[in-house]
Amino acid sequence: MHRIPSLKQLEAFLAIESTRNLTEAANRLHVSQSALSRTLQMIEDGMHVRLFDRSTRTVTLTRAGATMLPIAKRLVGEFYESFGRFGDYLGGRQGRVVVAGLPSAMVALMPKAIRQLSLTSPEVEVKVMGLVEQHALTAVREGSVDFALATQPASRAGLGFVRLVTDEYVLVCRHDHAFAGRRSVKWSDLERHSFVAMAALSSVRPITDRVFVELGITMDIRYEADNIALMGPMIASGLGVSALPRFALALTDCSELAVVRLIQPRVTRSVGILQRTETPLSPAALRLVQELKAVARQMKPSPRPTVRGAVSD
Repeated sequence: MHRIPSLKQLEAFLAIESTRNLTEAANRLHVSQSALSRTLQMIEDGMHVRLFDRSTRTVTLTRAGATMLPIAKRLVGEFYESFGRFGDYLGGRQGRVVVAGLPSAMVALMPKAIRQLSLTSPEVEVKVMGLVEQHALTAVREGSVDFALATQPASRAGLGFVRLVTDEYVLVCRHDHAFAGRRSVKWSDLERHSFVAMAALSSVRPITDRVFVELGITMDIRYEADNIALMGPMIASGLGVSALPRFALALTDCSELAVVRLIQPRVTRSVGILQRTETPLSPAALRLVQELKAVARQMKPSPRPTVRGAVSD
């Protein structure tokens, strides 16, 4: 039976081969010459082969030693390379992160966060998926994503939520609508107007419906869209007004629209990191979360949009 050399023994073999001198090799390894000689003897006894021809002045490889040399170099090199990569993984410098989330939150936060991550961890791969809230929540629960950018769920069983930003609901109407020139509009004022609503599975619809119920408002909802991108053109065509989060406005054409502050009540939604509590995030995912938090801290309140020279607040 041949005894396979340990990593330490392979390193000793390589040091002797590269220096061709036991004293110099021992100094490089910070061991005594006698200890190095014993290590070499253990390798040769375990392998049942002589690896070096030794004289008083020189150390030269035998044929067996020359055959073992590339094997030892490869094994030692692969060991340190592999653990170097593992160290990069532990430090969040390598890995793959999959994130799902509300498209509006993704657009507002994710690009800048990924850009900052790429500067410090260029080898980290990031995949982002814009999903409606229920689908994003399912992806987190099933573990198909590392975390999600979402609003705080009603049921947090097994989930952790960390708020990043607050997103305010605003009135969106045509630029020539009666509301367009006002600084603010009450939610109750919407009752007399046709309303363009988001689909029930969206993160927007449950909040607007709840406000209308709490205020005792019966809305004239004739038109509905399952995609934020459709809302702008539908409102611009004169189908009605709507209440949308400010972040969502980046996903639709607002060139023909006015944005007005909604009051009584002021309605907001918390957007943050949603993850499984029983599964720690990978180091790379944690670094992306840190960058998202930094982007959120730097965000300022949305400027009052200017539409065709008029300021809508």
